[in-house]
Amino acid sequence: MLYVAGKPGSGKSTLAKYFEKNLANRVLNAWSSTVVHYFYTFRGTVQESTHENMLRSILHSILQKDESAFFHFQQEFRDFRHRSHSGWPYESLKKVLSSFANHPPEKPLYLILDAMDESEEDDRRSVIKLICQLCSDANPCNIKVFLASRPVSELTYRIGECHHVITMQDQNKDDIAKFAYDFLKTDLQMSGEVLRRKASEYITRNAQGVFVWVRLVKTELLKRVERGRPDAEILKCLEAIPQDLENTYKDMFRRLEERQPEVIQDGIMVFRFVLFALRPLTVLELRDALATLDDCNPSYEDIQQDIPAVKRRIEYCGGSFLEIKGASP
Repeated sequence: MLYVAGKPGSGKSTLAKYFEKNLANRVLNAWSSTVVHYFYTFRGTVQESTHENMLRSILHSILQKDESAFFHFQQEFRDFRHRSHSGWPYESLKKVLSSFANHPPEKPLYLILDAMDESEEDDRRSVIKLICQLCSDANPCNIKVFLASRPVSELTYRIGECHHVITMQDQNKDDIAKFAYDFLKTDLQMSGEVLRRKASEYITRNAQGVFVWVRLVKTELLKRVERGRPDAEILKCLEAIPQDLENTYKDMFRRLEERQPEVIQDGIMVFRFVLFALRPLTVLELRDALATLDDCNPSYEDIQQDIPAVKRRIEYCGGSFLEIKGASP
C-alpha cells in the first residue's frame, strides 16, 4: 500500500490522477494489469460517499477489465441467485474483495482510492482493515493499493500496517516554491529579482504544504496588480492575507459582503443552487436562475443573454469560490 496523507488542498487528488494516468508509462507490467479507481465525495450524489458504492464500482471495473476475475465472484453469485435481493448485498461485496487476498488474481491489480476522508464513517474501520489485509505481507497476493486521504483516526491507527507513507506537506515544498516564483514572474510580471525571491520565500514558508492557499494568494495578488498597485507593495499585500486556508476563506467572504446589494443578491442565488444541487450545474442552468432575479417576469431576451457575460457575472458574484470548468455552457 502507498498511503498519501495530507492537509486539504495539498495536492493528494492531483497526485492520484497523475498516478492513474501515468501508471502504464512508469511501471513495465502495468500494461497487462487491471487498474481501477474510485473517488469518494460528499459533494456529489448521496451514494458517492458510501463504501457500498465504492465496492460495487471497483468490483464491476475489475470484472469488466479481467474476465478471469469471475473466479472471485463465483460462489457469492451462486448464493445470490437463490436470494430475493434486487442488488448484491453489501456483505457479499466485501467477501468478494476479501477473496483476492487469499487467491491472487492472474493479472496484477492496482486499486486507487481517493479522498477516503470523505467516505461515510459507518463501517469505515472495517473497510480500511479489509484494504490493509489485501496488501499485507502475510498474503501472497498480487495487489497494490494507492490510498489518498486527509488524516483520519482509522487510517492513523493502522498506519504501521502500510508499506509506504507520503505526507504531502513534507514533500511538496519545492513544487510550491517553483509555482510561486513562476506566477510572480509571469502572471504578476514582477521585475525585481530580489523582491520576487522574497515574495516567493514568504509564500512557500507560509503555505504549509497547501497548494490551494497558494492559488488563492495568486488570485488576490492579481486583483491588486490589476488595480495598478506597484510591485513594492506586494510584500505588504502578502502580509495582509491570512496565513491559513480557513481564515483566508473568511476574509474572502467578508469582502463579498461589502459589495453592492445587487451583487450580493446574485451571489446568494448562485451559492444556493451550487451548494444544494446533487450534481455540478451548467452555466445555462445558472443563467436561468439569475434571470429570475432580473425581473419577476423575465423576457426572452433577458434569459437568452450571451454566455460570456453570464460567466463573468457568475465568477464576479462568486468571488474566488466558484470555478467554471470546460468549454461548453
